[in-house]
Amino acid sequence: MNQYVSPRSWLIIISLSAMWGSAFTFIKIAITGVGPISLVFLRLVIASIILGLLFLRKEHWNTIRKNLFHIFFIGATNIAMPFFCFAYAAKYINASSMAIVNGSTPLFAFVFSLLFLGFKFRVNQLFGITIGIIGLVIFVGSESLEFNLFPLMLAMLGAGLYGVSMVYMYKYEVLEAKQMSAVTMIAATILISPFLLTESISINIYDYKIVGSIFFLGVFCTGLAYIPYYTLVKRIGPISTSILAMLVPIFGMLWAYIFLQEEITLIMVTGCMLIIFGVLLTNLIGNNKTNEENSKI
Repeated sequence: MNQYVSPRSWLIIISLSAMWGSAFTFIKIAITGVGPISLVFLRLVIASIILGLLFLRKEHWNTIRKNLFHIFFIGATNIAMPFFCFAYAAKYINASSMAIVNGSTPLFAFVFSLLFLGFKFRVNQLFGITIGIIGLVIFVGSESLEFNLFPLMLAMLGAGLYGVSMVYMYKYEVLEAKQMSAVTMIAATILISPFLLTESISINIYDYKIVGSIFFLGVFCTGLAYIPYYTLVKRIGPISTSILAMLVPIFGMLWAYIFLQEEITLIMVTGCMLIIFGVLLTNLIGNNKTNEENSKI
């Protein structure tokens, strides 16, 4: 089973990468005024309200009721648990280390797609993912990596869960992308709420940079962005969709340069080139057009 990525899907991939890349900048701003778990919860609440009001209607509830297990499983594995894993790991390891671990998501998606979806093994995909991860290591700088075993394993669990959830979403279709993004976001909000017992929400509502950053993260990066994300998973499959994890840091670098005046080095550019080459190798060589052309999404 091969996955062809059309120009339309490439446009969505690049747009989502740019959107999620900007999240790093806004998280840096928001995290100065609110704790990591509180930030995750606020993002989920805002996203749930926006998506719920926009896309959920009375006629959807019967389908939702019959598919609660699928909805909560995807909400847990694709949103709540990975968000918590990375939020916890962020307390003990730096962003560079987490970027590397998150960049391994395509490898998990590759393995799980072979095991559970019967995808055909393609050497170019494995090489492309490997080259992309090497480029990511060069991009962040190996000297900046931190090796704290438990947080790293927890972040790795988060990346693995992303791979599991994409395979599960591809295999089981409950609702269309808009409704699915809404109900899984609500499910994730319910699942993450007990963790607030470990961290109370405290925020200065008059700090417009922090409040604005939280709303941007909730409405766009956590809310509306999940609609094209779910669409991509169904249209081009888990492996091709998962390359977002490798492209996001590149856009994070660009946004940080524009808004935070952070330096871009030659090493970072070299890493970017390897990441892009790995992504192209994973998705352009040897794939056919069958699946996406037959997709109804």
